[in-house]
Amino acid sequence: MTHTPYGYLPPSAASRANPLERLLGRVMGWLGWIVLMMLGLVFVVSLLFWLAVMVLYSLVAGWITGRPATVTLLWQRYRAMARQHWPQRPARQGASATPRADAAQATGASMETGVQDVGWREVRAPAPPPRSE
Repeated sequence: MTHTPYGYLPPSAASRANPLERLLGRVMGWLGWIVLMMLGLVFVVSLLFWLAVMVLYSLVAGWITGRPATVTLLWQRYRAMARQHWPQRPARQGASATPRADAAQATGASMETGVQDVGWREVRAPAPPPRSE
């Protein structure tokens, strides 16, 4: 017995002597998790439902007014941005043997830039300044 104003507090874990109490504890734990999973599922399904409703509304409103739907405009802007950010591979270059070379061609890293690499040369230590005495 604990000395709290609330009286007797149940133990934090089921005792080994009472298997029914352990079973009920596990069942209640699983029920709690199931309720949380169902709440999450209802939330995700409602988001997808309203997304579909708003896309359909946008398409129907665009069809009625004669203007392009908002969804269509957003998709066109996304595609234009993607084409501008990732230019197409030039037609004269075929697929290369490695993914790294493909990535270099796609990003333009393998294009001729007119910059020439410098060769290796020895750099000598600077001569000490003459002493003036």
